[in-house]
Amino acid sequence: MTTDAANKNAEAAELDKLRAEIDRLDQELVERIHARSKVAMEVGEVKKRYSDNPVFLRPGREASMLRRAAEKHGDHPFPASSLLRIWREIIPAVTSLEGDLSLAIEDDAGAVAREHAQVHYAVSLDREHFADRDTVADAVLSGKHTLGIIRADINDPAWWHRVTTPNSDGRRLHVILQLPFIDGPVGGIPRDKAWVLAAFAPEASGEDITRVLVTENGAMKVVEIQGDDTAIPAWAETKGYAMDQIHVLGFYPEAVHLSA
Repeated sequence: MTTDAANKNAEAAELDKLRAEIDRLDQELVERIHARSKVAMEVGEVKKRYSDNPVFLRPGREASMLRRAAEKHGDHPFPASSLLRIWREIIPAVTSLEGDLSLAIEDDAGAVAREHAQVHYAVSLDREHFADRDTVADAVLSGKHTLGIIRADINDPAWWHRVTTPNSDGRRLHVILQLPFIDGPVGGIPRDKAWVLAAFAPEASGEDITRVLVTENGAMKVVEIQGDDTAIPAWAETKGYAMDQIHVLGFYPEAVHLSA
């Protein structure tokens, strides 16, 4: 056997062994995802057993999970942005097995909301596009869809006040997330930001930003505060505001910042 032939045979043997290991790991990944999905469905059953109106989506917990994944990943050569993108596909898909999860998306001219929805939420989720942010808000308030995604460049305090004030049924919208949540070298994410709205209150992730409307001298303005909504009283005191001057829009987890 020539040297070239021997090298090729040795290479083929090594590659076959490595590819067999890859196949084994691929199967293990599938099995682990199936196991995770089974537990998620059990979580959904528990929630339905103890609540007439269970909330299946937990954006604060999701944010904490992604931060832990990024921290655990460290400086591994596999791109951290790709790892978190995989998680962003898995988490909503698995959550949808607990209970209904669907998206109402603003069909803005720049397709900002559409692109963020495509990147941040699983492709398997039901979604519907609406002509403007008002119809998105109505779709979420009515319970037709779980989440609404709209462009973030909305500087109209009156609009924010209207959709975040309880209606006759006691339902209101809350800001629960700003997109993109993964801040780093991720392809296909618009530079413009988007808001995610829900008819349930957000939960703290440990690193959050609260959005409020402040009424002063007859005018309203949007202000952001470091921390979740428990930070509002101390902030208001330092600024000299009375609590009845403050209308809470919601709060959202700070983005995960990646360098690679």
